[in-house]
Amino acid sequence: MLMSSSAKVPQYFQDLIEFYPQSEGAGVAIFYQVTPPGVDLEQVALHQYQTFLGQKWEQRSESWMRPWKRVYQRTRDVKANFVGEMTAATVLVGRHDQKWVLKLLRINSDDYVQAYTVLNAGFNCPEAEEFRVYSIGEDEEIQGLLGISRRRNGEILTLALWDD
Repeated sequence: MLMSSSAKVPQYFQDLIEFYPQSEGAGVAIFYQVTPPGVDLEQVALHQYQTFLGQKWEQRSESWMRPWKRVYQRTRDVKANFVGEMTAATVLVGRHDQKWVLKLLRINSDDYVQAYTVLNAGFNCPEAEEFRVYSIGEDEEIQGLLGISRRRNGEILTLALWDD
């Protein structure tokens, strides 16, 4: 699923869409929107989580909320490193398997450079002033991560990935 609240989207969003092709049950959701200053980033992330779940959320919201938790927030003294931060988040949610995060991020040896280029442009740029990772899923059956970034100009980019 991909969603944008803007008619014109930046290249980094388009590149993410191309890298993560959309298909039914693919385990990927990408969001782009522009918000005014002061909007609560967690509320934006939660709304996007609910949006991509759609009917599933309405049917079983309690089971989808159980794993919901902020597991990582980038601090100003940390160098932006989306893949490294998502890897750290997997450990924080109890997954100690490097292969799981690479599978989750859909990074393999064939597209390693492209993956890092696309993810860096979206999440590691100097304009990104805030970055968080939330655990998502449905109880133990589906596990994933939602990474959300806000730029100084109000642009919010979200990449949610899950594995069942």
